Amino acid sequence: MTYKEMNAAVMLINAVVVSVWLAVQAMGAPVRSVAEVAQLMCWAIAISIVLNIVAVIVFTVLISIAQGDPLKHERSDERDHVVAAKAMRNAYIVASVGGLISLIVLAMGYEVAAGLYVLFGGLMLAGAVDGASRLVYYRVG
Repeated sequence: MTYKEMNAAVMLINAVVVSVWLAVQAMGAPVRSVAEVAQLMCWAIAISIVLNIVAVIVFTVLISIAQGDPLKHERSDERDHVVAAKAMRNAYIVASVGGLISLIVLAMGYEVAAGLYVLFGGLMLAGAVDGASRLVYYRVG
């Protein structure tokens, strides 16, 4: 596994773990105010950052041990730019649809907190799609 593939896998795992944590938090509490929902999402972003840093360090060490060589960050080439562009395209489509759905939710008269959950969920799904797309494109291409 290359460093870029490992990084994409970490992005995917991170998005899934943080999304599940946020969903559990959202379902386990009574109706929250907009400020409480925004604070919860700020915590989700902070957890995502810390989890990403820790996971990259741990996976780099584990993969290096398993492969017997240090996992090095290789130079980017044209293929990497194509993979990144395709993955970002996929993520942009998902983020755009998530934004549209959140506007529809608000236009239908739901609480603003519900719109925030939909928007944040769409953005986390876009991050997961980016990571999954990178993994697929690195393996296929």
